[in-house]
Amino acid sequence: MASHLIDSLLYMDSYGTPVMREIFDDRSMIQNWLDTEAALAESQAEMGIIPQEIAREIARKAKVDNLNLENIRKGIVKTGHSLVPTLREFESRCEGGAGEFIHLGATTQDIIDTGYILASKRAFDVIYQDLWEIEEYLLALAEEHKNTVMAGRTHGQQALPITFGYKAAIWASEVHRHMQRMKEARKRILAGQLSGAVGTLAGFGDRAIELQERVLGKLGLEIPEISWHASRDRLVEMVGLVAMVAGTFGKIGNEIYSLQKTEVAELAEPFTMGQVGSSTMPHKRNPGLSEGMHTLSKVVKANALLAYEALLQEHERDGAYWKTEHIAIPEAFILTGAILQKAKKALNGLVVNKQKMIDNLDILKGLLLSEPVMLMLGEKMGKQTAHEVVYEISMKTFEEGASFKEELLKDPRVGKHFTEREIAEMLDPFRYTGQSPFLAERVVRNIRAWRLAEKRQG
Repeated sequence: MASHLIDSLLYMDSYGTPVMREIFDDRSMIQNWLDTEAALAESQAEMGIIPQEIAREIARKAKVDNLNLENIRKGIVKTGHSLVPTLREFESRCEGGAGEFIHLGATTQDIIDTGYILASKRAFDVIYQDLWEIEEYLLALAEEHKNTVMAGRTHGQQALPITFGYKAAIWASEVHRHMQRMKEARKRILAGQLSGAVGTLAGFGDRAIELQERVLGKLGLEIPEISWHASRDRLVEMVGLVAMVAGTFGKIGNEIYSLQKTEVAELAEPFTMGQVGSSTMPHKRNPGLSEGMHTLSKVVKANALLAYEALLQEHERDGAYWKTEHIAIPEAFILTGAILQKAKKALNGLVVNKQKMIDNLDILKGLLLSEPVMLMLGEKMGKQTAHEVVYEISMKTFEEGASFKEELLKDPRVGKHFTEREIAEMLDPFRYTGQSPFLAERVVRNIRAWRLAEKRQG
């Protein structure tokens, strides 16, 4: 039985996805190592460093299915080394003495680092595709609800009217920036590692640079200008980017959670019969997807902090800090994969309760529109004076649970400047959403143009 929720038979689909688990499981990671070793041998053969038939045998046997993983596990326990048992098992499967030429000139961290980069490249692609799908859901919400008026809130309190489309467009814009960051960071982050014991490539001979370029080219990875054994900023940036993605959806999840509260009821996750909210309260419809997004985002943030520790390397290589990445990288990607699956389900079927949004606009009995009253009155008596007047009336209205409109009409400082109709117009939330519809439209228009260009580029 698994001891981590990511691999738990019971909970694995709440804390990860099959795709992400496969990318970082033992078999995939060992295959990444074997692919790197095969690329090294093939490149060395092309350069005349080792015989062609030797490289062919190494490449032929460089399949995880050829290895006994239990032997490797026992070897790690015996040797205390993270790669040598795999190399020994691999060597034993190669015929004709080909095993003697495996790993020629490389060091363990070359292979394991490159393995993590190969895994991260796949995981990056999965996250990017998930964001592409989610962005479309958000654009649809922004477009459909650009004129759906609701209360905007600051500090947890009703502030001024906005539209739900405006809120969704803010989410879409933030997601879009993450996608742009991921595209821009690929060349910087997805660099392979092949530089030998202390990073100087000494073990690869005089043609080391050519060999490095050949190997990493075969693997489809960027070529670093110098060893990054002791410079872990690439991976810190990568986990940080993933954590930013997770944080955005933690925020969105928390927003849906808050707006689904019974007393608010403006949004709701999609519901299907069979979902159970409580073992003792049959009526409950809990926002489990949103809650999960929020919860897991906190764990991914902790992974980003853990990844940061790897920056503190000693000398030319340092296993103590390096190995923190072996926890931070897989967990960050796998948990973020789970977050994005929850986000897709929540946002693709999000219930928007327009009537409840309208009803909630009047909870403060007109106080939601104190700003336009203050600004209009300011044109008559000055902004600061108007603020004091409207503040006084607002506090009285709030304490007495009165009608803001009626209190304004009763106050001679206001009544002498405005008619009842003019005050009613000032207190109409549908007339005071500012540029909400335009801003939502602009985000949708700009992102759709970018998406179209991306599709054309393939």
